[in-house]
Amino acid sequence: MKLREIQRRVASKMHVNVNMIKCRKAKKMMKDKLAGNFLQEFAMLWDYTDELRLKNPGSTIKIAVNRVTPHSPTHFKRFYVCFEALKRGWKEGCRPVLGLDGYFLKGVAKELFSKNSKV
Repeated sequence: MKLREIQRRVASKMHVNVNMIKCRKAKKMMKDKLAGNFLQEFAMLWDYTDELRLKNPGSTIKIAVNRVTPHSPTHFKRFYVCFEALKRGWKEGCRPVLGLDGYFLKGVAKELFSKNSKV
């Protein structure tokens, strides 16, 4: 938001005239406060991951981060969770539905498939 817009909104909502210096300081304070919140929340991701691993053994939990250089701060890239209960449910419930058709397999692959597949 531009400084003029901040000044206009303060004047219309609070009926107070503020100068540009005050608007600039207020905008900087809010940016700093938001940046601090992001850093605190990012630091909490690691605690959240540890808690998930503790409460859900066997689950797959991965955090991907980027670093430009070895000494630069990390930047969040992605967060992946697959709970053990979901894995087990998928294996037990959906495995009988899914299958491979050996019709197009030829040679050794067809023999291996027919020996190892469940009917």
